[in-house]
Amino acid sequence: MDSSAAEVTPTLSFSWESLVPLLVHPVKVEIIEAMAWVELPMSATDLDRIVQGQVGVSLISYHLRKLAELGVIDQVRKDNVRGAVRTFYALR
Repeated sequence: MDSSAAEVTPTLSFSWESLVPLLVHPVKVEIIEAMAWVELPMSATDLDRIVQGQVGVSLISYHLRKLAELGVIDQVRKDNVRGAVRTFYALR
């Protein structure tokens, strides 16, 4: 057997520490931290006020829905406000 044919494949080490920051969105982290701090059900508008309008209600709403789909938060109520629906979420 030719020794050059038996190449050594380098072993790749898997690191959760390096992968998680690439997969976890910073807005989701901000939402979870704010909800844990306030300890009350919150809407996207409430959270947008906490982050001083730096993110935007629509992006916060998107991430709230995704966190609810993942089971991290629960939708606890909906209120009608001037023709719109305001949805409130709480940490599980």
